[in-house]
Amino acid sequence: MKYKMKYKIGDWIVYIDKEWSKWWKDLHGVSLYGKIAKIIHIDNNKYYHYSLEFKEFIYGHNGNRKGREGHCLWCCKEKEFISLDQLKLKKLIRGE
Repeated sequence: MKYKMKYKIGDWIVYIDKEWSKWWKDLHGVSLYGKIAKIIHIDNNKYYHYSLEFKEFIYGHNGNRKGREGHCLWCCKEKEFISLDQLKLKKLIRGE
């Protein structure tokens, strides 16, 4: 069964999951919160798996050879990130 995906491959996102970011920082010494990444693969199943490639090294994986080694991470929920355009809009509304 296919599900409607909010994002698509090639979209740029900002990682906003504070809880997972803290866990990742405790484990690897790198906070993911506020980091920019690009969606490089989508596994269209009931878990909404997105493979993200971050701009910087995060001690991740290579996204099944679709991204750079150490720059990738799988995300299971769309609430873990927002589009870069959404972030820009929020800043504009706040007057930043």
